[in-house]
Amino acid sequence: MTETTASRFAVLLAAGMAILATVAAFGQPKVHLIHIDPQPSIEGGCPAKIPFSGHIETTGPLDVSYQWLRSDGSHSNATLHFTKAGRRDINYTWTVDKKYSGWVQLVILSPSREQTAKSSFEVNCGR
Repeated sequence: MTETTASRFAVLLAAGMAILATVAAFGQPKVHLIHIDPQPSIEGGCPAKIPFSGHIETTGPLDVSYQWLRSDGSHSNATLHFTKAGRRDINYTWTVDKKYSGWVQLVILSPSREQTAKSSFEVNCGR
């Protein structure tokens, strides 16, 4: 290989590596969508079990760490392992033993931090 050919090869190799790095960076799986369903007011006796549901969707295989964050400062953490792109439904139940107004929020902790709007609720169980 001549010096000119080797030099051209090195330039082409460097350009090819830069293109591959760019494609890889944009092609990384990510969280595509997070959603929490609205929660209506709860009527009935205490204690009241308040079910929350939502879903997380990714563009490819990915581990997603998330938490259900509550208005009282408590939280519940979990991790979902996605083997391919898709949507997974998630659920959470909060038990309240008195009249209470609050909210729950779904927060993605990793691979990047994202969060839903707060889903507010009101419990009127008579205490």
